[in-house]
Amino acid sequence: MINLGIFFGGPSVEHEVSVITAQQAIAQLQKLDDYHIVPIYIAKDSHWYTGDYLLNVEHFRDLKAVVANATRVNMVKSEKCALLINDPIRHFGQNIIAEVDIAFPMIHGTGGEDGTLQGLLEHMAIPYVGCNVLAASMTMDKVASKLFLQTSGIRVVEGEWFYAHHWIAYSDQVLNDIEQKLTYPMIVKPADIGSSVGIKTAKNRRELTNAINFARQFTTRILVERMLSDMREINISVLGDCEQLVLSVCEEPLTASEILTYEDKYMSEGGSKGMSASKRQIPATLHPNTLKEIQKMSAEAFIALDCAGVVRIDFMIEKSTGLPYINEFNTVPGSLAFYLWEATGVTFLEMLQKAIDAAYRTHRRKTGITRSNSLNLLSKKDLKGLKK
Repeated sequence: MINLGIFFGGPSVEHEVSVITAQQAIAQLQKLDDYHIVPIYIAKDSHWYTGDYLLNVEHFRDLKAVVANATRVNMVKSEKCALLINDPIRHFGQNIIAEVDIAFPMIHGTGGEDGTLQGLLEHMAIPYVGCNVLAASMTMDKVASKLFLQTSGIRVVEGEWFYAHHWIAYSDQVLNDIEQKLTYPMIVKPADIGSSVGIKTAKNRRELTNAINFARQFTTRILVERMLSDMREINISVLGDCEQLVLSVCEEPLTASEILTYEDKYMSEGGSKGMSASKRQIPATLHPNTLKEIQKMSAEAFIALDCAGVVRIDFMIEKSTGLPYINEFNTVPGSLAFYLWEATGVTFLEMLQKAIDAAYRTHRRKTGITRSNSLNLLSKKDLKGLKK
């Protein structure tokens, strides 16, 4: 039996969304005979918990009860797997609570989608589903991913970025610089937050100022882009890794607002179903040439950034030109974008299995790389006088 650790929750504004995503996936993964599900809930205070109490989504209506009825743990490295141990360590009795052979992060945003958890899993030396440290951090950061895609020749909307503390000290200069390079309307985004949190549009300087002040509550860096005022939002999912990847059908989210907001995504009727309950058209109605370009851009960006697992890439199409632009990556998308795969003819469970298979392929490639040598360079050095 393979112990599959499902990581969810996290110290993020998307905490509750992560709980929904994980519970949706767990319900499917429990159908696999070869896997034992180990739920690992990371509370908002960053403490870790495990236990069967975490397998019932209804229990998460009361987060205090969740913490009270679960076992608090830490994770440590062992010879062949990662171990969940009591936190704090008990002086008497067994401290090992569970083993984790492979990890499946389902934490959206900060602390789970940004490379930090992936770094810990690298240290544990176990396979894990999804992007590696660099790909996760690059795609989570809208500024870094925009700059990388631009240098890779992949189309993105022009924009400017700056630090929040620069804005506080030099707001007039920042505004002047933005207005010299971009035209209204504009859209203001925190650089490293997902689910449309902290995003506002601006049609003039006053609205731009208010939008920046709103965004800086959530981030230390702010991105301002030219807003495509007459545009369509189109999403597509990519599944696999750099060796094997497949593309889903496209969707067009439907919203009455200028942008797809957090409320549009998760607070609509049926919100307990996460992103799968949002209003959308699947498949999106697209000109064949536009569809081909979106598919090509998606595959090229996925490979260039060395992504893995299941990723949703959000596009914008400017109606006046018909040109698609990559807007952002979601490397742990809401509901793991299963609704896109079901519309493609791939069941939720099949999609999860393909993501796990990609994790094993990625892990095998990494374990074949020489990362250290057996020589101890200090054994033949004169270390006398090294300490002053």
